[in-house]
Amino acid sequence: MSSTSLPGIAGWIVRIFVAACFVGGAVAAVSGRLVVAGVGFLVGHTLLAGAAVIQGQRRRGLGLSLSGVGWVALAVGLGASGAESGASLPTTPLIVGGFALVTAGTLLVVVAFGATASEPDAAPSSEE
Repeated sequence: MSSTSLPGIAGWIVRIFVAACFVGGAVAAVSGRLVVAGVGFLVGHTLLAGAAVIQGQRRRGLGLSLSGVGWVALAVGLGASGAESGASLPTTPLIVGGFALVTAGTLLVVVAFGATASEPDAAPSSEE
C-alpha cells in the first residue's frame, strides 16, 4: 500500500490551486486587468475560507470571505475609475466599501489566530 493518503494529496492540490489563484491575481493586477485580479483573489480567499470552516474555524472563514469580497469590490472600483468609457458604476463607494471589507476580514482573521493560539493555554486554567 502507498504511504501517501488521499486527503494529503487533495490538500496539496488545493494549496497549489490557491497559490495559482493568488499569483495569477497578482500578475493580472500588475498587467492592469484589475477585475480579473479581484476574481482570482476572491477564488483564493473562498477556498481558504472553505478549508477554515471545514476545520471548525468559522470566524477565520468569515474573515477570509469578507476579504475576498472586499478585494473584488476594490478591483471593480479601481478598474471602473480608470476606465475612460462612460462607466456608470459608482467607483468611490466600491473602493471605500472594498477597503472596509478587506480591513474587517483581516481583523477577523487576526482575532481568530489570536483566539486559536490562546485556547490551549486557557483550557487548563479554566478547569482549575
